[in-house]
Amino acid sequence: MSSTFNAFALFANFENPFGDTARALRESVDTVVHAEELGFEQVWLTEHHFNAFSVSASIFALLAHLAAKTSRIQLGAGAVLLPFHDPVRVAEDAATVDALSGGRLLLGLGKGGPFPDQFRHFGVTHDESRSRLHEALDLLEKVFAGTGVSHQSTHYRYDGLSVYPRPIRSPLPVWLASMADESLALAAQRGYGLMGPSAAPVAKMRALLDAFDALQPKNSPPFVLARYLLCDQDHRCAREEALPFIRDFGKNMRAAIKRIPAEPPVQPFGEPAAAYEEDAMLANAIVGDPAACIEQCLALRQALGDRPVVLLLKPASYDPLVNRSSLSLFAERVRPALL
Repeated sequence: MSSTFNAFALFANFENPFGDTARALRESVDTVVHAEELGFEQVWLTEHHFNAFSVSASIFALLAHLAAKTSRIQLGAGAVLLPFHDPVRVAEDAATVDALSGGRLLLGLGKGGPFPDQFRHFGVTHDESRSRLHEALDLLEKVFAGTGVSHQSTHYRYDGLSVYPRPIRSPLPVWLASMADESLALAAQRGYGLMGPSAAPVAKMRALLDAFDALQPKNSPPFVLARYLLCDQDHRCAREEALPFIRDFGKNMRAAIKRIPAEPPVQPFGEPAAAYEEDAMLANAIVGDPAACIEQCLALRQALGDRPVVLLLKPASYDPLVNRSSLSLFAERVRPALL
């Protein structure tokens, strides 16, 4: 049995290849609106800090703006880097965006990306980020569930805490951007979903999901799997357009591995340096003409097994017009073959 693509989503990273933040924000918003018009069910935003290229530091502000610019598409935080935030403020911001959007928020949470400056400037070490994530998750569970909360843990202490506004949905759907064993167990116990990164080999994702299923998760939402996308009528042109973007991402990830002071070395998104080489990244991407993209998607669906999956597509060009054209071609020629 093959998996089912439960939904198709846009991965919007709010990137700034222009050196113009206002334009970068405007272009990304236009691409999100375009994706909604094409029928994409979800959009997910990443959180980045101290990065001139990825200008999505204020993820809830961006989601609130998108709530006003769209009417149907679900709005995903993919993911809020919880150890870098006050979880009470996260609860307030999440409930506000959910209310503004009419219940369209999808809340993804993670412990922090593979970027040393984030940990250094926020004063959080790699070693403590996972414990902060799990303690903050415990607190979020309580404040989303009720008022007058008491909570005592290593990093967070509250007595009689009531957070407003209250979530308009209970429970608020939550995903974890983590592949650690303890995160899988927690997600299965609490009904959280899981998110998989764009560079992760499909065989590893299948093993992860099989392990997750063995934990008998309760009412977890579909697995969200990111993949780079460049669809063009000309197969060769698609590859040539995507390669500079993919190469640069791989170069940045390999550099991050060398910069993070940890033993054993930190693997960005759980992947070793070899996963960020050009050939490996292309093997895990959806790049080519419509026929090739259909073939790649069908192979991915078959390899993931019998489970619902949200296919999260990350446009792989520096040109926003090319990215919108790629999304249009995917919606018109590829998606119908997958339904």
